[in-house]
Amino acid sequence: MPAMNFVQAMAVDRWHALTLGIPGMSAGADASRLRAARRVQEEYLDFREALYARSFGSVDPDPGPPFCLPRLIRAKGNIQRVLDAPDFAGQVLENMGRGPREEARSDEDGDRWVSVRPTIYDYRAAAREAAQIRAELEIRGLIPRRTPGQAVIFGFTPAYPQHPKPSHLPGIEPPF
Repeated sequence: MPAMNFVQAMAVDRWHALTLGIPGMSAGADASRLRAARRVQEEYLDFREALYARSFGSVDPDPGPPFCLPRLIRAKGNIQRVLDAPDFAGQVLENMGRGPREEARSDEDGDRWVSVRPTIYDYRAAAREAAQIRAELEIRGLIPRRTPGQAVIFGFTPAYPQHPKPSHLPGIEPPF
């Protein structure tokens, strides 16, 4: 199967976007994945530039890059390094659209911007999705299988410094 392009990487599941269509976990597969990731990033930047050129209004039209693409490039195409990052589950949370953010609200109190923080249900959903991504990659032989009983730690690092980590919020239990 040939490597994915930007449009294909945006249309597939998160686990598949991490592979960019390149099977294997060898150094050669990582190098091929890195080349493909750099090409997809260039396609994304061209797409974003064209999108902003024809957009108007106050809404940001940028959908963002394919799932974890910048991290895959920093990891030199190694999927395991992306998964082992301490904030991988946080990236999943952001990609799900459930991370900390500012939203425009218009209701009986008027028009305003409000800070939206993830709930415990958002964190749990992201942890389940991160575990599913890991399982899909393990099943397909793209990362080494864990030994039975081996723990997987999911960390949630806030995307913005003004948002505290979930463990520091009063009254919110840890996600697990």
